[in-house]
Amino acid sequence: MANTQLLRIVFAAIGSFVLFAALIFMPFAPLPIAAIGLSFGMGQAVIAAVLTAIMTAIILSPPLAIVFAITFLAPTVLLVRQALLSRQDADGRFIFFPLQQLILLTLGVTALGTTLLFFISGGAAGLPQSFANAIEQAPEVRQALVQVYGISSSEEMLWIANAMLVSAFASWPLLLLGNMQLAQALLVRVKRNLRPQENYDRLQLPIWLVAPLAVFMAGAALLTGWPATMSAALAAILLAAYFLLGLAIIHAISRHWNGRGFLLAVLYFLIFVMAWVIIPVSLMGLLDTRFDFRKLNRRPDKPSDAEGDEE
Repeated sequence: MANTQLLRIVFAAIGSFVLFAALIFMPFAPLPIAAIGLSFGMGQAVIAAVLTAIMTAIILSPPLAIVFAITFLAPTVLLVRQALLSRQDADGRFIFFPLQQLILLTLGVTALGTTLLFFISGGAAGLPQSFANAIEQAPEVRQALVQVYGISSSEEMLWIANAMLVSAFASWPLLLLGNMQLAQALLVRVKRNLRPQENYDRLQLPIWLVAPLAVFMAGAALLTGWPATMSAALAAILLAAYFLLGLAIIHAISRHWNGRGFLLAVLYFLIFVMAWVIIPVSLMGLLDTRFDFRKLNRRPDKPSDAEGDEE
């Protein structure tokens, strides 16, 4: 049994490294680590993450291994640890770490990482300008951006750099939580999950989360330079949580719709091919703090047919 478990850990480490090295599949790099952790425990996840970082340092480069560890490996191990935390209630049932708190933890980790990166990277010019300069010094990337977006000035290149940074930071919590959920769904299907499946129909976010979102959006609108970009990135990270809430609401209210599977497939396809679809979904999640959209899924109670109901 121990040898089988060790073999699975090694295969998970290899799989995670391969997904990271193959750029097109990089978003799924945390998936094997999450699957190992959610099926065997945090210790096994730590071993798999360390093996992955060592392989990345040896085969690719130590700086890439550090980036991989900071962005994906360490946060995934932390989320696995928290997801498996549990306690017993008076009836002896296990109560696991709440999903809402897991989402808030992910937001906190990614927001802290984003803030530190803006403050310690980029030098005096700031991270967006340094990133724009790096793009201009890469002929292949610059040529591709010129062909796609018709960029003709340094100002436009800086705008593209800002947009790319905000999009990347916004996708960070989505990738971490998405891989955790995908790993959990696969483990539930094969009955190897340590944490029970969640009911996303009742997912909610605290109302106080609107306050920092408003502050960061105001900072993005009123500030200039890299502080404005950092504020926009932090606002986008918080909006990512409302995007997840919006998806949960759509799944809940569409439960009794005819052709639900097809409609959801179309929605996810549109999200992948047209990023602007994320905006109305996020707004639905944001407005749910004021309007309970899931009331649309509640059916009125049927009148009783019992004999005693009729006089």
